[in-house]
Amino acid sequence: MAIRNDAANTPVTCGSCAAELDHCHGTLVRHVLAPDECTDPACYDLDADRHPLVAGCTDLDGCACVASESALAAAS
Repeated sequence: MAIRNDAANTPVTCGSCAAELDHCHGTLVRHVLAPDECTDPACYDLDADRHPLVAGCTDLDGCACVASESALAAAS
């Protein structure tokens, strides 16, 4: 018997969902100068263990932390 997604009644393809493990499908972004955030708006727990994808904001284009950190370094 296949496990079904209640909302769409389609088979679940995520192994963590199928195993009913607490996890998130979003990417956890670790900021230098701000609190961590997740790309999934439904995420309720920012623990890195729940997120298979974790990125530092310095690895992403356009994060305000990177510009602020560069300005602080230049002022020193």
